[in-house]
Amino acid sequence: MRNWCYDKGILRTTSFEIPIVSVGNLAVGGSGKTPLVEHLITTLQEDYNIAVLSRGYGRKTKGFRWVETQHTALATGDEPLQIKTKFSNIWVAVCEDRVEGIKRILTEQPMVNLVLLDDAFQHRAITPLSQLVLSTYDQPYFQDFLLPVGRLRESRKGIKRANALIFTKCPDHYTPYTKLKIPTFYAKMVYQKININEPVFGFSGLANNSLFAKYLSENYTLKNFKEYKDHYSFEQKDIDALKIKANGATLVCTEKDWMKIKYLEGVDQIKHIKITNKIEGDVAFIPWLKDNISTQKSCITPKIGHTENNEG
Repeated sequence: MRNWCYDKGILRTTSFEIPIVSVGNLAVGGSGKTPLVEHLITTLQEDYNIAVLSRGYGRKTKGFRWVETQHTALATGDEPLQIKTKFSNIWVAVCEDRVEGIKRILTEQPMVNLVLLDDAFQHRAITPLSQLVLSTYDQPYFQDFLLPVGRLRESRKGIKRANALIFTKCPDHYTPYTKLKIPTFYAKMVYQKININEPVFGFSGLANNSLFAKYLSENYTLKNFKEYKDHYSFEQKDIDALKIKANGATLVCTEKDWMKIKYLEGVDQIKHIKITNKIEGDVAFIPWLKDNISTQKSCITPKIGHTENNEG
């Protein structure tokens, strides 16, 4: 019903003069949105002054907030903090109200000329110039079902709003899906290989912990693995309990988990692994995205822009 109201113009959307790229999905969590946002930053930061805007899921604060490297995940959310830590030269902000968030970004940092929206496909109050929708390769959206039967947040036909579809977490050898009517790309998860004293005891708080556990088991001597729910807020008691369970094995987590535990006591010996995306045909993907941004930008007349006398 909500989507219908937006489609019919009953609910109002807002456009801005600068290009906005939204990264989202149809399903709930676990599609690799943050690694893709980081990939976009890496490949586009030489051409654009980038700002990333996220809701900041899991934070204990409210409203608009600039993310700084000295913040904690409780103040900003784990993923925005991870992005800012890795890319200190760009602007990262959190705000539940994305329209208000972009207005604040443009007011306080007017040199920004590209905004990346993290997890905003269902946030239809904004009309991005480019919508990138992610779907895991092993559970594609067209074989999934609405909650609670499946993992879809909205109907499959929502894909019609997307400008491109990116299948993530693809195996080394995969068969491209056919009969898809929008530009389609394929991404593989790339895990940072680091030297770790073995055996290892892995733990993570992801939407899908099994892939990280599988990586550890295939590349290290994995003694055991502890799963936590996505965006789990680690406390000191959790670290203390993990050390006891590890019983001398090296504790290993993901970079996302490290953002939440690095301020706790006794974590100096815990290792963390970075996860990035490698898009198949990446030489074509980035030029496609730049062209899409340029073409769409020239065709859209802003409904509500950033002006002093038009607050929407």
